[in-house]
Amino acid sequence: MISVQILHTEGHLWPRLLEHLASMGGEVSATQLPDQLPMMVDDPREFLSASVGAAGVTIAVNIHHDLLAELPSLIAERGGRALIAPREDPNWIRPGLIMQINEAAEKMGVECSFPEPFCSLEPVTPAIQQFCQEYRVGRTKLELVIKDGQVHEARCVRSTPCGLSQWVAERLVGVEAGEALIERAKVLHHSRPCLASMTMAPGMDDTLMHKSLFMFLDSVREALAAAMSEQQSAAGEKQ
Repeated sequence: MISVQILHTEGHLWPRLLEHLASMGGEVSATQLPDQLPMMVDDPREFLSASVGAAGVTIAVNIHHDLLAELPSLIAERGGRALIAPREDPNWIRPGLIMQINEAAEKMGVECSFPEPFCSLEPVTPAIQQFCQEYRVGRTKLELVIKDGQVHEARCVRSTPCGLSQWVAERLVGVEAGEALIERAKVLHHSRPCLASMTMAPGMDDTLMHKSLFMFLDSVREALAAAMSEQQSAAGEKQ
């Protein structure tokens, strides 16, 4: 499996990422960076250890903008392949910095993704595609089995990187198949809870938490429709 290094300062997201990704059986590590740095960092490498950039995929969680901008060159030098910098809050990474990093990374042959939020990650480049496939993460995909009008089995084929959708799926068994399932999924999504920001996202007219919720509920509806269709087909074959 492709190796993963999580760079972080503080917060609640990185422990969930570490826990969930490590549970998939790959080589996953976490490195804490200083959270008290000057506005402008003259030498970002002073704060980035020799291990930074060596993993196949580097995940940068809300780190200082100058350190983030230095990562493509470190990744290229140290044998890494991709940088993922999730934006659970629109203030984490400004659009101008994303453009700057993308331009630098392209010249160095480093893949980049800035999913907003992380659960919207699309596997459009080779290393990130490998990461999504091997760790079964990205946009949520569920499989349900319906028996006697209730969820008999719920399997998370592809989970949110933080593991929230897998956690919810495990708690859907026994719930009535229908609108009650959608409502239960909504409650559970808020219960753990989702860590995306309630800050209004530019150009969205909504919050990133709501974006995460809507994507997740769409996956529940798709899984429910597929399960009901399969159940009806099976019933028809028996007649």
